[in-house]
Amino acid sequence: MHWRFCQYSPMSAMHCRLAGRGVIGNLLAFSGIYCMLYNEMEVSMNAKKFIQLFVLIAVLVSVFAVTGPAFAAGCGSSVTVASGDTLYKIANRCGTSVSALRRANPELGTGNLIYPGQVLQLPGTILGSDGGYFIYIVDRGDTLKGLAVRFDTTIENLLAGNPDIKNANVIYEGQRLTVWVSQTPPPPSPPPASGQTYYVRKGDTLRNIASRLSTTVEAILKLNPQITNPNLIYVGQAITIPADVPSYIVQKGDTLRIIANKFGTTVENLLALNPDIRNPNLIFVGQVINVR
Repeated sequence: MHWRFCQYSPMSAMHCRLAGRGVIGNLLAFSGIYCMLYNEMEVSMNAKKFIQLFVLIAVLVSVFAVTGPAFAAGCGSSVTVASGDTLYKIANRCGTSVSALRRANPELGTGNLIYPGQVLQLPGTILGSDGGYFIYIVDRGDTLKGLAVRFDTTIENLLAGNPDIKNANVIYEGQRLTVWVSQTPPPPSPPPASGQTYYVRKGDTLRNIASRLSTTVEAILKLNPQITNPNLIYVGQAITIPADVPSYIVQKGDTLRIIANKFGTTVENLLALNPDIRNPNLIFVGQVINVR
């Protein structure tokens, strides 16, 4: 008794190959050739069963290999860290890599510390725009040429808006690109005055950032000429904060002892000024700490 799979003709399988793509299309074509041989060759029943099993396993493995990432990539434009999450788990769940997550979320630095409720941006995301430009997080398979076509601009304009790109043929998954809506990007802004760097979080506005850091919106805007609309900032955006504010933004490698030494105080005083810190050994990059 012939296997039901072999009721399909080799020609149909070849059509599948032309219509399909990648491993699945090739295996369907192979299965068609197999059916032709299966029907014409004189082989033992045991041999036929073995060949049937081999083809079935090969097809199933290829289907999961090809469709697996498509299911994993269903995380949307961002992901909220849950209890027990790690960068590796999130990268695996969302079909990306840890290095791409770090590039997409520069506030992570090189550490592995994330916390429940933290929002991480994912490759392929378009962040906020002020009407003049927007930020795009490079996705797997992106090229400058493809992005130029997609965003109705030119490679030259993309390069002008992203002077850190040294090779037009090399961009990385998770890399942040500035894409100007106007045809010609403005000249680069002068470097901001010295100060602390704060990375915008979900729900932030310039007003509540200024209030939390005991400064003013005007002082922040003065140090950040790239912000043309004070009502429009986006998650992950780097903002320079005046250096003389009574609060400090935790940087990569900081500990409470290092911060205390930097400001000529003690860990005990810092804990008294920051009752929300329950564990003196656990602070995270971007956290705002009162220092006086």
